[in-house]
Amino acid sequence: MKYALTVASTLLFLMAPVAGMGQSTVQTASLTSPLTPQEARSLVKSAHSTMEYKQLAGYFHQQESLYRVQAAEEKVELDRRAQVNAGLYQKYPRPVDTAQSLYDSYVASADGAALKARHYDALATGEAEHNGQVDAKLQGKS
Repeated sequence: MKYALTVASTLLFLMAPVAGMGQSTVQTASLTSPLTPQEARSLVKSAHSTMEYKQLAGYFHQQESLYRVQAAEEKVELDRRAQVNAGLYQKYPRPVDTAQSLYDSYVASADGAALKARHYDALATGEAEHNGQVDAKLQGKS
């Protein structure tokens, strides 16, 4: 069982770079000097040039891929914990509930990072048409 988890984790780790091969060179160029979260936060407030938008898009693409890897690892753990048949005897939150919550959190974070990355990609390419729906989602309004 432990061997299977190790193999699954290794495969997910090795497949993460392959999944990102479809991304444009703009995103990979900005990953050469990754931003720290503090730098990204300050750049979000002050970004006005195409290069700054490309840096932010690269940062959020990197965050998305990190969250997707974490979600995949947690999905393996969720599947493992879901096989335990002691559901009636476990107190809430059960280990499977915790794993499900973490998985959902990672997926939601990855989706949010992907949305922000698309927004900054659009700004970097100079698309003047900004979708109000994207801006509202970035601000937390649905």
